[in-house]
Amino acid sequence: MSRYHFEEILSRMASRKAELLYEIEKELSFLKEQNIDVGFDITHLKRNTSTFSRVNKSHYLKLRDKLAEINFIDTITPLIHNMPVSNGTSFYNRANINIGIIADEFLYNSFKDIANFYYVEKDRYEDLKGKIDILLIASAWKGIKGDWKGMGNPKISKMRKTIFKMIDFFKNDGVKIVFYSKEDPTNYEYFVDIAQRCDYIFTTAEEKVEDYKRDCNNENVFVLEFGFNPLYNNPIGMKELPPVEGVMFAGSWYEKYPERQRDTRILFDGVINANEKLKIFDRNYELKLEQHFFPVEYLRNISPGVDHETLQNIIKLYEWIINLNTVKGSSTMFANRVYELQAMGNLILSNYSLGINNYFPNIFMVFDKDEIGYILKNYTSRERYQHRLFGIRQVFRNHTTYHRIDELLTKIGYQVNLVENKKIAVIVDEKTEKINKMFDYQTYENKVLLSKEEAINSSESFHFVAMFHNSHFYGEYYLEDMINAFKYTDADYVTKDSYYDGENKIEGIENNFINHINNVYCTVFSLDKYNLKDILNGSNLDQSNGYSSDSLEFNISEEPKYIANDNKKFTVIIPTYNNGQHLYGKCFMSLRRSSMFDNMEIIIVDDGSRDKETLMIINRLERQYSNVRVYKFGDGGSGSASRPRNKGVELSTTNYITFLDPDNEAINDGYAKLYSTLTENDYDLVIGNIKKCDTGEHDFNYYNDVLHYEKRTEFYNPNAKEFLSNTYFKAQSIQALMVKKQILEENNLQMVEGAIGEDTLFFHQLISSVKSFKVINEMIHIYYAGVEGSTVNSISVKTFERYQRLEEEKINFLRKNQLLDAYLEKRFNYYFKNWYLKKLEMVNPDSYDQASKILQDIYNLYHQHMKRNQIDSELKTKISNLANN
Repeated sequence: MSRYHFEEILSRMASRKAELLYEIEKELSFLKEQNIDVGFDITHLKRNTSTFSRVNKSHYLKLRDKLAEINFIDTITPLIHNMPVSNGTSFYNRANINIGIIADEFLYNSFKDIANFYYVEKDRYEDLKGKIDILLIASAWKGIKGDWKGMGNPKISKMRKTIFKMIDFFKNDGVKIVFYSKEDPTNYEYFVDIAQRCDYIFTTAEEKVEDYKRDCNNENVFVLEFGFNPLYNNPIGMKELPPVEGVMFAGSWYEKYPERQRDTRILFDGVINANEKLKIFDRNYELKLEQHFFPVEYLRNISPGVDHETLQNIIKLYEWIINLNTVKGSSTMFANRVYELQAMGNLILSNYSLGINNYFPNIFMVFDKDEIGYILKNYTSRERYQHRLFGIRQVFRNHTTYHRIDELLTKIGYQVNLVENKKIAVIVDEKTEKINKMFDYQTYENKVLLSKEEAINSSESFHFVAMFHNSHFYGEYYLEDMINAFKYTDADYVTKDSYYDGENKIEGIENNFINHINNVYCTVFSLDKYNLKDILNGSNLDQSNGYSSDSLEFNISEEPKYIANDNKKFTVIIPTYNNGQHLYGKCFMSLRRSSMFDNMEIIIVDDGSRDKETLMIINRLERQYSNVRVYKFGDGGSGSASRPRNKGVELSTTNYITFLDPDNEAINDGYAKLYSTLTENDYDLVIGNIKKCDTGEHDFNYYNDVLHYEKRTEFYNPNAKEFLSNTYFKAQSIQALMVKKQILEENNLQMVEGAIGEDTLFFHQLISSVKSFKVINEMIHIYYAGVEGSTVNSISVKTFERYQRLEEEKINFLRKNQLLDAYLEKRFNYYFKNWYLKKLEMVNPDSYDQASKILQDIYNLYHQHMKRNQIDSELKTKISNLANN
């Protein structure tokens, strides 16, 4: 065995040990939260997690020199040498305000073009006396030139004195002092003493706002998320089929973050196992610090890091980029590169982040290395291109640093308008039904449809002009995408030199500058540069300063449709309500990568959405895929997923049913595994496992639960009463199961409409109705429990009214099936304390009394049936206190 292979084995053993310790620690933490003491301590195991570590530093470096692709940059330099760059913006306004800034290179580059920024040098800050209006002190470790090194260490008194003296200097000069932390929540304590001396405080982490208000005695504390500079990060030069194959990561290995190490390995190994090339640009390559050494098994994939500007060009050579978050539980703070990469048109593989899932459901989050193969290989190139454009739209809508600086300046007292709501006129020969429809579903809101005569005689002011042709197809995002191009170029017009004719792509210039227009009916003109009459006449049009965008959202004939197999095997029912971005980015895209997508009947039942984008996305999916069917309730919503799920079952045409919520995703090709298990053995029902993600991650392994309590996982003619009692009435997500439709029909099983939590009761009803079922040890779906605006997380009086509706049905079911006594003994008290009472704490104070009254009624519904030994004295006291308040 070679020394290299020996080292690789040792490294993998060390990694596996660290992973196991992490998993054990996580499980013990969960048990502790449930007040379960297992009498087991892993402290002694954690004392030496590097039992199997690298032999020594010198040997590692020799091995790295031998295996790493040190000269990789030389092979791709020709590809980035002539990469086109932005020539400015004809959409955004620059703030004529002078701002001194202390920041690292990344943040400085993202802000530098938005206002008159001056980098503040430590030993020359007095040179800016009388020259700046604002001093922006961002949390930084060393600054651009290294002169602020030590800023992140409050124990370095000399640096602190310099900073405080500088703040006083500029305060005396009438400058507003602003602190901006991009290192929260993990490094809050390292910079808070600087924040205490500032007039205004901004943080990327919403969770730290109240801490700053308390510790700094300052109410001027605000959230300011990361953003990106569209002149620096943009899709100019992006290719539908990038010139470099594989997946790229640029960043660091951190020995001090075991969870990040585990996530890194999942992502790296997933790419390698999918037989894709993995390229790692090691940011700390030249530092030769052991705490940043990547494991030896990745040395063949490593190249030295490059400067930030070169890296931006390299990123455009790749389609897929890996992102890693150290902070995962924040609702607003996550890696800055998430904004930048989407702006440049990359597809992103990432570990979990609560904030990313809420803001950008289009980003692929990976929890299992085997999932990466499905993600990388099961979409068409056109679908991937569409997904890349989706990401570009997401960030250009609200997340540029023009938006961020506009927000910051507004909060500290300036009146600015860096991001105007610019209007576009769409001019047509005739307002036909087809043109009206295509115009109405455009996602760009500030628009008007005019005939040529109306346009010429209009007194309205427009910024842009487009023309629609009745024989062409314009997708929902056509106007938005075209206008986005003006945000990152100072072009006179934006056109599509490449587009589609039915299924055939007409090749031409894409995502690059152009000096000719082939078709005015796929061109948007800036009225800052052209006269309207010249545009309509097609005369005197200087075409030298144009830009050609992507080839999508325009077709000179009809948009092609994905034709799935006519032989549908099972039905996936998706209930939707105002969550279209998650429906597309999480739910549908997870189904699309399944090996059985072509055999799925996908029924989307909308429960009365009022969100225009959600309705648009639903219609778009039905139009683009032959196996998607849509039904819409038009009454504004029923308040729960029961009604649309019941309707989906009614509309289904296959023999097998499963469910998937729009803000969750199917993983691990789980539905294919459920289907094969169900049909090969003729079970009535097959159940799998789920992963729940909110501020953290936790596996709900129903297979292990059943095996623990029942000593088996396969059941024929089950005694439902014994099973539910023995398993303590634990229920699995109905999105992690597949059932024969016949079972639902014969037993008239429907979910309780107008209720929340109905899927738990439905699961118990299923168990009580089937003649055979099996539980498999497979992860079926991800439950994203932290999604903002979801029914479960939006707590009001109506929520408790819907809980009451559920409990009235549940107690009837329990009594009918002689399960009430067992439920009261084994489940009720625990569930009531750990679910309902915690939900009550989340109610708005104005609604608390009303919600409390309903909760007391729910308790009394069961209390009247309790035996003395079933009464939890602690819970009874809490209910009594609620009644007396």
